[in-house]
Amino acid sequence: MRKFIVLGILLLILLVGCSTETTLTNDKEVANLVNNYLEALETKDITSMVKYSDDIRFPDKVDQKEQYSNIDDDITDTKIVELKKVSETEFEATVEIVNNGKLTELTFPVEKQKTGWKTIVGRDS
Repeated sequence: MRKFIVLGILLLILLVGCSTETTLTNDKEVANLVNNYLEALETKDITSMVKYSDDIRFPDKVDQKEQYSNIDDDITDTKIVELKKVSETEFEATVEIVNNGKLTELTFPVEKQKTGWKTIVGRDS
């Protein structure tokens, strides 16, 4: 009987450990994605902006890329202020962006999609 209790406790510890590890992995993965997206904004790397985001205004990635090439904003500084887990497949990233000399705070949903995590842009708050 003791053997089964000990095995049960070990299994529970392993399951809790795996769950925590998955959460930490997702947190890191999402933070890296958002940082990569912000860096793409700063450097005007349109290909990376499209890669790391799902802009719901442009279902066609070719249109998205074309529209992004017309952006004339001067984004000089960005940073993540807060990254909050909403569910297993969604986070909320609050970021600060210096755009044309003005500091703005924005919140982006970050969702897990078939192709991986994506920063969701184009939604009205």
